Amino acid sequence: MTVITTQTVRPHPGKASLQLNNMKDVVKAFGDMGITSRISRVLFGPNAGCLVFSNFASNFAEAMTSTQKVFSSEMWSKVQMRLDDNPASDIVIPLNIIRVAAGEMKPSHRVMNFRWYLMKKDKVPQVMGMFEEVKAMCEKVDVNPVLLVPVTGDQMSSMVIAYGAKSLADSGKAFDEMGMTEEFQSLVQRAAEVGELSSAWMTVPADE
Repeated sequence: MTVITTQTVRPHPGKASLQLNNMKDVVKAFGDMGITSRISRVLFGPNAGCLVFSNFASNFAEAMTSTQKVFSSEMWSKVQMRLDDNPASDIVIPLNIIRVAAGEMKPSHRVMNFRWYLMKKDKVPQVMGMFEEVKAMCEKVDVNPVLLVPVTGDQMSSMVIAYGAKSLADSGKAFDEMGMTEEFQSLVQRAAEVGELSSAWMTVPADE
């Protein structure tokens, strides 16, 4: 299991580079503390242009221990002072926790296409079965599917299917070779009977 703590911010006009550099400094500091962090940029969708900061842990105990370590550190106090002295962004989606319900995150497949479905928890068994079908299709086009569920936040009766590719070009190729097929579209129609597609967006790495 992977547990992810994540926050999304929108850089102030003229401060996008400053905000990204600040976040990269935090990634390095977290790395020195033994915490794996990543920065992504929302390329398409409702929050296009925003930056997403995420921490990854292998279980909830590790995630909470890391959070406690950060919030009690001298480094975090300095970050808070910097935010007060020279803010460079606004919080769009506050710090929340999500977990991987199926599949696994791969650092090689970080161009992500997210599809957020609203659905009741009693639909989970059906979703898990459909995920295995999706996974089989994705293997043919080198796409890494991951099923995510919220632990905190709004719209708790929801799930996100994320399709990871190695590059934008690979993602586009997967859209054409898998996403437009009759087999996949049939699966999309079945998914619509289980839940409502509420939102979709794409992110790319911003820390490379």
